[in-house]
Amino acid sequence: MNRANVSWNLQNQLADSDGVKAGTLLEKIVDIPVAEVLTLWSVPKECVPAPGVGKVVEFVSAVLFLDFGTTQYATAGNLRFHMATTGTVVSDQIDTGDFMDEAADTYRVVHALYADESLQDNEALTLMCKTADPTAGDSPIKVSVMYRIHDFTI
Repeated sequence: MNRANVSWNLQNQLADSDGVKAGTLLEKIVDIPVAEVLTLWSVPKECVPAPGVGKVVEFVSAVLFLDFGTTQYATAGNLRFHMATTGTVVSDQIDTGDFMDEAADTYRVVHALYADESLQDNEALTLMCKTADPTAGDSPIKVSVMYRIHDFTI
């Protein structure tokens, strides 16, 4: 089975008093080729599509893998997850010195913020650079994102 094309549905969730399971934990693998890494500020990378009206995406965590090529990325490599429409930041930040400018294969984990975030329904989850597009660099990134879809239309 090719994990890159599968969203995992982990049936480890507790049911509410009516027996409904809410917010099942899901995983999605997203490949970001070099051309898209170089535009991660001007064109954020969608990691989870908008789930539909009355549903929200909850970012849980992600593991990122920088598959080092031959040239390090320069400048603007602070990464974080945002909601696509509102721009709400939902993750801690991965700083440039900890990931994007490494000169070897590198893995990093990023967690959800430990603060209240305001969500809107039907918003995609994106990964983006904080302030500008990176320059130089030739390493693709693979992202394994863990998330929940909460459905309030039930």
